[in-house]
Amino acid sequence: MARQSKRKRIATIVGCLVVQLCVGILYLWSAIRSDVVVSFQWSDKAAGMVSSYMIFAFVFGNLIGGFLNDKKGPKLTCIVGVIVFAGGVGLTSLLTPHTIGLLNFTYAIMAGLGSGIAYGACISCIQKWLPHKRGLASGLACSAFGLSTVVFTPVATLLMDAHRVDGVVRFGPVFLTLAAVFFVLGLAACLLISLPDEAYLKSLHLNEAAVKGGDTLLQAMRQPTFWALFLSIFFINGTWNLCVPLIKDLGIVRGLSPSAAVLCVSFTGITNAAGRLIMSSLSDKLGRGNTIFILCGLTLIGAVLMTFIGGYGYFATIALIAFAYGGPSALNAALCTDLFGAKNSGTNYGVAMLALGCSSIFFNFIANDVIRASVNVETGIATGITPTFIMGAVTAVIPVFLMTYIGYSHRKHLRSMAD
Repeated sequence: MARQSKRKRIATIVGCLVVQLCVGILYLWSAIRSDVVVSFQWSDKAAGMVSSYMIFAFVFGNLIGGFLNDKKGPKLTCIVGVIVFAGGVGLTSLLTPHTIGLLNFTYAIMAGLGSGIAYGACISCIQKWLPHKRGLASGLACSAFGLSTVVFTPVATLLMDAHRVDGVVRFGPVFLTLAAVFFVLGLAACLLISLPDEAYLKSLHLNEAAVKGGDTLLQAMRQPTFWALFLSIFFINGTWNLCVPLIKDLGIVRGLSPSAAVLCVSFTGITNAAGRLIMSSLSDKLGRGNTIFILCGLTLIGAVLMTFIGGYGYFATIALIAFAYGGPSALNAALCTDLFGAKNSGTNYGVAMLALGCSSIFFNFIANDVIRASVNVETGIATGITPTFIMGAVTAVIPVFLMTYIGYSHRKHLRSMAD
């Protein structure tokens, strides 16, 4: 029985990691954006909003996937997510310069939605197999998601180069090939996914409430700590949301070669994944709040450096911000389960993750329409960058106060239960 449970645990974790690898292409947009603008004769401002729409769709997908996962289980939820995600990428292959605006629906909204549906289900599933190591469980799932950029940016670049004529990329075959890979590989991985049985959970000798108990969504939302967590997610992701649309082009203006700027985008996947795995695992020992404090400090340093740094210092700073962004991405899932229980973790975290979508839309709107941050690679001019990243530095400080409150409130709640 123990050996069978171990095999199912390994198979499930591998299946979830492969699904995360497939749907994690969410962050590829920065690497292909400039080629899409040229090939489809699209406005740079419109292209700059794609990542915001995609992140918002992603977190809304987390909400849908959370409800579906808690009702029907992770296997069906992941299958739905992979189909919607691959379908969105595949439909993007049909777009022409006259229909490029539909990319906001196919690549940003549809693929983003599918990615979010599968993402939350994979995290929740691995947590259920490793309830005694929630930080590590979240870190494994989220690091695979972050590594997708590392794996698929070179693949996408090779496909674009293979279909480039006179500087213009024929994106139809590029998106169609990627969609086929995600569909086949993702669905095969979904078949490996299952939930642990009663015998396995009892063998861990954990408190039953820690494994099965938990607040419903309404119960969680009545608690101030839920909204403190929501606001923490909103603010701690501000700096990264400001960076994503600018990484490649700002890197070129700051002294990187075009190839080094593309490598910078790809390398963020490595540091992002490292932050997710290392810091979430570390949080099992240091505590969630203390680990968030460290990550806030790293983000603050990165945001300040982004106002002036160039060359390979810019490369290192982007890597630092990506690392600091990756940590909370995994930590918040474990923290949500710590605070509100495992039973409805998919739904509760899905609603809390709406803060990420709100953060993306809000901070990109401020940067694009209020501060008017922009980068022109041809002239080598970047405007509005300093106030943009000063704002990013401020957002990195606010979660420190929110996490202090969450820690105090949670300890108070535990003491009242003990009494």
